[in-house]
Amino acid sequence: MAENLTIARPYAQAVFEIAKEDKSFDQWTQALEGLACAVSDETFLSILNNASTREEAAKDLITATEPLLDEKGKNFVCVVCENDRCAVLPEIYQEFVQLRNDFMKIKVVEVVSAHSLAAAEQKAIKAKLEAKYQATIELHNTVDPTIIGGLIIRVGDEVIDGSIKSSLSRLASTLK
Repeated sequence: MAENLTIARPYAQAVFEIAKEDKSFDQWTQALEGLACAVSDETFLSILNNASTREEAAKDLITATEPLLDEKGKNFVCVVCENDRCAVLPEIYQEFVQLRNDFMKIKVVEVVSAHSLAAAEQKAIKAKLEAKYQATIELHNTVDPTIIGGLIIRVGDEVIDGSIKSSLSRLASTLK
């Protein structure tokens, strides 16, 4: 995985520079997501890997994702296939999204709660996080009833654990 990320970084950086120059972040995001989904299918990836030539693999991949690709996208696919890097397209997509989010000051936040949050609660959390991080917040709420109550908020590597389960666990260890 770490090796794939090392391989993917220069490709993602190159696509990011093109997207920044053309202001085509949405188009590249959709294209890379489609390419990543296509090669995530083991059967399709084995077809690409067993193609008689790299040009044939590129043609197959372009055909599978045709509606998502403009001329630059097709050229990108050709370069990826020529260098036998189809398998790292999911990592290229992930790295591109990270570069795009950093550039556009977007933070992806996962909020874990014991119950589904109402729209007003999500809006309040989002507003506080936007003020704290000076960034646009993309909030994802997941439900985990085992936390009993409160919230666990993950912003990148940072975790803010305000769950009742964690509070009870800390209290129990203090009392021992």
